[in-house]
Amino acid sequence: MRALLLCLAACGVNATPQPAPVPTLPSCIPNRDGVITADELPIALGATLDYYDSTNAPVNLVGANGIWDMSSEVASDTIVALGPVELGPQWYASQFPGSQFVVDAGGGLDGVYHQDAEALWLDGTASQTPMPAAGKTLIRYTDPAAVLRFPISDGDAFSTTAQLAGATIDGLPFIGTDQIDVDVTGSGRLDVPYTEFSPALRVRTHVVRASGAVSVGKRTTIFLFECFGEVAHAESKQNEPDADFTTAAVLRRFALGETP
Repeated sequence: MRALLLCLAACGVNATPQPAPVPTLPSCIPNRDGVITADELPIALGATLDYYDSTNAPVNLVGANGIWDMSSEVASDTIVALGPVELGPQWYASQFPGSQFVVDAGGGLDGVYHQDAEALWLDGTASQTPMPAAGKTLIRYTDPAAVLRFPISDGDAFSTTAQLAGATIDGLPFIGTDQIDVDVTGSGRLDVPYTEFSPALRVRTHVVRASGAVSVGKRTTIFLFECFGEVAHAESKQNEPDADFTTAAVLRRFALGETP
């Protein structure tokens, strides 16, 4: 059984540079009981998986008869490699003493995380370089925000309000909150090109960043499978009102056989 890595809800579409040597992947065999424990969501530091990636793509997040069909190939699909990198060499590493790893969050940002038996925690985000053209971003949550709580099973729901105190976004000071609402709504078969996963869990996340009377929201739906982690990922456009949106600003699906 091939052990795969976790690609997180905050993943972006850019390739994540990985260090040498080739990492040893954790051993994990799905028992297909429809419940994902922390041990069934291993963090394979330094490993990547390939995904089909497309933008502004039609998507059916509701499914039918317990099946989500994302198996159609799209001519405009590209292949991207994604995976978690150990926290340490990054310019911002000292700002996150309790964190463990980093995942490309897209748009020149990294998501900074740690995981324990209770949850997968988002500790904050930071620009990948200290002085990008758009200005530095450094967000450290006052308390880490759970983005997945273990064990993960159909029907779960929770919310977190993360405080952004003393944050810097695009070079400007920012004080506000991130409201993070997560629900696990559905267990069934997920079809992607050339393979299927069953039972996969559908996890929906809605993040609203607010400062004063101004707020911006984004929705993400991911599909998780035991030991593989994220096998499909759809991001909405900003301020999408529909939890089951039908056009994905970013659509990503596991690419079977693309990784040697």
